[in-house]
Parts: sequence; structure tokens; C-alpha cells
Amino acid sequence: METKTGAVGQIEQLLAQVAGRFTAEDDTEQQWLVDRCSPEAARLVPRLSVQALHLLDAVPVEGSINVVGLSRATGVPKGTVSKQVRRLVVAGALERHRLPDNLKEVHLRLAPVGAEIRQAHRSLHAEMEEGLRAFLHRYDEADLAVIARVLTDLERMPREGLRFRPDLLD
Repeated sequence: METKTGAVGQIEQLLAQVAGRFTAEDDTEQQWLVDRCSPEAARLVPRLSVQALHLLDAVPVEGSINVVGLSRATGVPKGTVSKQVRRLVVAGALERHRLPDNLKEVHLRLAPVGAEIRQAHRSLHAEMEEGLRAFLHRYDEADLAVIARVLTDLERMPREGLRFRPDLLD
């Protein structure tokens, strides 16, 4: 039992570290974006958080979206989206407008510089995904099947309050 408990503790620690690596602000990633943007967009990139980049990514290239729709699309609370949207509008990455048939509701669309940053951000993710795929190809099919099973179970595990309930899986 001690070995299993130790392994579980190590996995918990590693999951937290891996999550941190994938969500932290990163100077190398920021520089990668800057290098792929026009001078106007490059000046804006250092002022954008990872969350702001992901919000830009959820704004349709054609058409528009409101704050509630952006909140739903990203899973970010509406208040946080509103705050980030204000910053993105001031920075010139998003534009506010009203629909002709609904003058009450404010919609958002990408400004040209926002569309450029969004495209650079998407290409960053494509580059990172390619690296992850190459990393995973180091493992044989049986190892990958175990990893996929564990991650699938983690993703779909029910919760009661703050507690995960593995006993409710299958």
C-alpha cells in the first residue's frame, strides 16, 4: 500500500506541475508571437495575458459575439470576460458595435490587429501540438492506451462539491 500511496502522491504533484507549465505566462511563447506579428501587433502582444489571447481566439473571424456568448464559449466567468474585453478594446484588438436590429446589446468583433494576433496565437498552438505529438510517439501503443484511459477518466469523473468521485465512474 505504501508504494501505491507514494505513486499517487507523485502523480498528483506531477499533474500540478504539468498544468502549471501549460498555463503559465511564458517569455519564449510571447517572443514567438512577437516574431510573427507586424510591428503594431508586436507592441500589443506583451500587454496581453494568456487568458486574453484565448478570448481573442474565441471571437469569430466573421461576424461577432457578445460578452455572454464569449463567456459561454470559453468557460470564463462573465465578469472576468467583461474586464478582459475592456482591455482588449482599449488596446485596439477588439471593436465594439451594435447590431442594426438590436441597439441594446453590444457585440464584439476582431479588429485587424486582433485578427493578426489571433492567427499568430493559433499557429503557436499548432507548433506546440506538433511537439506534443512527437513526444507521445516515443511511447508504445500499450503505454498510450493507459495514458488515454487515465486522462479520459480524469476528464469525465463526476464531482460532489469539491470532491471527485471515482466510485461513480462506470
